[in-house]
Amino acid sequence: MEIYRDVCSFFRERLLQALAALDIWAAEPTEQYLVNLLSSFTQAERVQSLHTPFVDSLTQAYSTWGSERAARLRGIGDSALFLSGFLSEAMEHRGVTRPYCIAIGQRAYGEAGRQVFDQGPDPEVLFDLARRFSAFVRVLDEIREQTSHRTDGELLQLYGRWLISGSPELLQRLGRHGVSVTRHDIDA
Repeated sequence: MEIYRDVCSFFRERLLQALAALDIWAAEPTEQYLVNLLSSFTQAERVQSLHTPFVDSLTQAYSTWGSERAARLRGIGDSALFLSGFLSEAMEHRGVTRPYCIAIGQRAYGEAGRQVFDQGPDPEVLFDLARRFSAFVRVLDEIREQTSHRTDGELLQLYGRWLISGSPELLQRLGRHGVSVTRHDIDA
């Protein structure tokens, strides 16, 4: 069992492993942002923010100006990224689709990057998150995969997702859990 100094160290290691596994590059400021994002969702009040519907969060954000609007938009981007990447199954139970969540997150990060921040991340980090939102969703999904313990039912769901999509990434995940399948085996 590995012991980490803090939750950020744990998530930094998982992030670097996921980026390497998916062959995705990220600048150090973006990496640090993602580590901080994952770490922040270990706090109960941050998880509570996930229960607010996006339409309500957007309404609140657009009723403000300046750095408050930027902070709210950034929070919406964070929630959309975390939901679609790390909690995709929970997202589906709320009736929110992944494409919708991705569109909301891209827009929120892009607009937050154009706003004035009193304090906050470099706008280039937010623009990077907006431009490559789908790639970072895959990274967070890979981290979730690295940190979860699979039951037989969850493996069956993963297998079902692979059957529908034919995704090479899902096939690799199945292989890491000892499941070896090819399309040829299914079609025969």
